[in-house]
Amino acid sequence: MAVVRDAIEVGSDGRGDCRVRVSGANTLELVVACGNPPLLAAGIERVVRRAAEATGARVRVEVEDRGALDYVLVARVEAAVRAAVTDAVSIPTAVDRSPSMRDRARRSRLYAPGNNPRLLLGIEQHGADCVLLDLEDAVPPAEKAAARILVKHLLASVAFPAEVWVRINPLDVGGEEDLDEVVGSRPHGICLPKAASPEDVLRASARLAQSEAAAGVPEGSIWLMPIVETAAGVLRCDEVAAADPRVVSLAFGAEDYLRDTGAKRSADALLWPRARLVAAARAAGCQASDTVFADVEDDAGLASEAEAAYGLGFDGKGAIHPRQLPILHLAFTPTAEELSRAERIVAAAEEAEQRGVGAVTVDGRMIDRPVLARARRTLRLAEGERKGGAGC
Repeated sequence: MAVVRDAIEVGSDGRGDCRVRVSGANTLELVVACGNPPLLAAGIERVVRRAAEATGARVRVEVEDRGALDYVLVARVEAAVRAAVTDAVSIPTAVDRSPSMRDRARRSRLYAPGNNPRLLLGIEQHGADCVLLDLEDAVPPAEKAAARILVKHLLASVAFPAEVWVRINPLDVGGEEDLDEVVGSRPHGICLPKAASPEDVLRASARLAQSEAAAGVPEGSIWLMPIVETAAGVLRCDEVAAADPRVVSLAFGAEDYLRDTGAKRSADALLWPRARLVAAARAAGCQASDTVFADVEDDAGLASEAEAAYGLGFDGKGAIHPRQLPILHLAFTPTAEELSRAERIVAAAEEAEQRGVGAVTVDGRMIDRPVLARARRTLRLAEGERKGGAGC
């Protein structure tokens, strides 16, 4: 087994991480440095040895631990060995995670950088409807390969109480490798950045099917969430939303859209693309998720923007910090008044159907099919939220 470069280093000195250095050797050699050797060294060495042996490599592995969890140690060792050794094998993962429901509540999608163990620690405990492990914008180019391996092992090690998604890179810039690495750990969905045409979605779906087949994951069990982030994407977002049955949500990326169009961020500048995105999602029978709000300290601004998005018809919104989640959940959860009206509409419609009556009136207003469908959807999403996500 040939070592193609000497002294490959992966990881960091950050809290909750480790630094792993791999170099050539005739047999497997381990060197472990940690904060409390009598208590921790033997356990760390066992984890590191199992990981190195699983790659099939005969190398020298030096580990400087900074409180890394076992899955982080395994991921860092695998990444370093695979970067150093030409024919090192990938460490497989076995995950028993059920698919999620198509129309479950997705009031929030919480982004987490896929290269930072400290920020990933406990990410599943903040209560987000959808945790989104990011391999794209949050990860520097030099760390992409190690990040996808870290995300693979995180997915395999953590029981997420709600949905967990992975935002891959564009398919031509590492996205295919992202899919090959993480699909076996069975995320609920894949977030596709820079989606500008139906062809982008169809290509992603086909490539996802290949990765599912290779990993033994049931075909079609992993959803897609295209992010519309360009002028071209907004103009074709109806085609993007309807391109493939995997698409369950259409997300808006405002910052890249503004950069692409040259507009300044304001409610007026974003009203048209937001409204168009919601209309496209509804016509395709999928959800719509609004862009992130970047100022973590501005709770009032977030609440105002979230309420406006809810008024436009969005189902949820992106979050970049856990403290934003309660505000988003309040904004995108139907109020008691909305639930009460929805219940009355559905009850009246069911009674009319039993009596063979075509016209339905609630609170003095005629109820047509779109109003009834919206009422049923309100009740379904509220029920899904009460059950903690319905189907995960």
